[in-house]
Amino acid sequence: MRVTQAPEAIEGAPVKASRFPPVERTLRMTTGLILFSFATTHFLNHACGVLRLPTMEAIRLVLLWPWRTYVGQTLLYGSLLTHGSLGLFAIYRRRHLRIPPAELAQILLGLSIPPLIILHAVNVRVGHFLFGLPESYPWLIYRYWHLSPFVGVPRQFLLLLVLWIHGCIGLRSAMRFKPWYPKWMPVLAALATVIPLLAISGIIDAGHDFDATAAQDRNFLASFNLQSPAQAAMLAKIGELSILVYIGLVGAVFAGHGLREWLQRRYRAVTVTYPDGKQAVVPRGFSILEASRWAGVSHMSMCGGRGRCSTCRVRVRAGLETLPSPNVAEANTLAAIQAETNIRLACQVRPHEDVDVTPLLTLGRWGTKALAANLSASTEHEIAALFIDLRDSTKLADGRLPYDAFYVIDRYVGAVCHAVEASGGHVTSIAGDGVMSFFGGDRDARSASRAAIFALQELWRTLDALSTEFESAFDFPLRFGAGCHLGLAVVGALESRQTAQFLGEVGNIASRLESLTKELKCTMILSREMVERAGFAMPPVETRRVQIRSVSRQIELIVFRTKDDLDHLIAQEAN
Repeated sequence: MRVTQAPEAIEGAPVKASRFPPVERTLRMTTGLILFSFATTHFLNHACGVLRLPTMEAIRLVLLWPWRTYVGQTLLYGSLLTHGSLGLFAIYRRRHLRIPPAELAQILLGLSIPPLIILHAVNVRVGHFLFGLPESYPWLIYRYWHLSPFVGVPRQFLLLLVLWIHGCIGLRSAMRFKPWYPKWMPVLAALATVIPLLAISGIIDAGHDFDATAAQDRNFLASFNLQSPAQAAMLAKIGELSILVYIGLVGAVFAGHGLREWLQRRYRAVTVTYPDGKQAVVPRGFSILEASRWAGVSHMSMCGGRGRCSTCRVRVRAGLETLPSPNVAEANTLAAIQAETNIRLACQVRPHEDVDVTPLLTLGRWGTKALAANLSASTEHEIAALFIDLRDSTKLADGRLPYDAFYVIDRYVGAVCHAVEASGGHVTSIAGDGVMSFFGGDRDARSASRAAIFALQELWRTLDALSTEFESAFDFPLRFGAGCHLGLAVVGALESRQTAQFLGEVGNIASRLESLTKELKCTMILSREMVERAGFAMPPVETRRVQIRSVSRQIELIVFRTKDDLDHLIAQEAN
């Protein structure tokens, strides 16, 4: 079902969601999961080679039996054809390959899988169908390990790794924003690493077992003389012909892609105009996101242009009435964010006429530094510990798309790290939306305290700007709490992590001061000791004395409720 968008629609009316999920996305995911399930059972069977070749063969009869039934064969071959066809169609539909490296890697890995599978399938399945050759592991080990150890075996290992990496990239892309994924990510990462390694080890052990058996029994190899040279030549010819057909098919896709681009660029160009006056002149059929990437215009897209988030959204300033109606994926996403009629997803809408758009979310990125070389030795210093936490972060996922929530956290954490490191500080840990950092170790206490205060001023300014953007786009204004204290700590570099770190109660005090901002309903709390050591005069704001658990002395606090309070403190010192 397509959602109808009438030109006379009232500005501000929300887009209605479709009752049906996107068919193409569902098919690609379902068929991909079926193929990945087959690969997993196959690789686990390979891993049984560590228990010797007879065990490997015995388990094959049980583990791969479901895939040898009519239902299993139909699902397997149907999924292979469907998934491959959808992949080629996705390549044809792309207007160019100026895409992020991860997306490009997945495409290239996917294109390299069929030639490797064809050779294996022809030798095993076609050989069994035409000549009755066995499909048993002893026969396969004989064929690859014994007859072709320098070509066949490396090729099988390459197929195993390429197929597995391609599948893992696809699964991670689909699952990484599920609520349960962070909890299970270490387990999934371990499985993704262990299964292919065990599969390769199993094949190698089975090969050694085959060699040992052949050395003990002279008649053992004679029992595998089941294929004539004529049969081998025919299978090789079938494999080569099948690969040529596949290469021709892929070539036809790219040739058709190029011809379409040439024709549309020559006769049906579309101009996409951006707020700064920059224009992208592209063929009809380009999405707005593809046009941005083609023209080098910064354009946010957390999900990689799959319509699973709204971070590529644009406001259409002119040409709205000429745009095609939202497809199912776009309609569902726009309905989820309650978008107005003139808001569209840049990755999904493909203009037929000229259009003027404004990207609503920025592509802001902040560089980070890994380690300060002059902190390599662990010594005791007076440092300013700073802990910052995002308010109401648990509400961020409520009623919002996972990619959008991740975008907000990513921009927030990036802003905090940039403000800290731009002032000479070091970020030591990031736990969700809580960021611990410190200033010092390479400077005196006065300079460290001043750097922390200036970093807080820059951070408050940056987060205010982000808050305006997020409140407009996600109805989620950024609110944060910060606590900062000066004290002694052991500072150095963790060689195992190549990051700067500190240990001392100063970090616990900074964290506790941040917690107090919730109780006092303020934004920032600094210890009076740190402010005075920084050389600033006491500001006319609220002060308190508190007893922090596990700290023997009371801490005098300075409470900052507004950004103007902090600006006034710094301005007084400057005057």
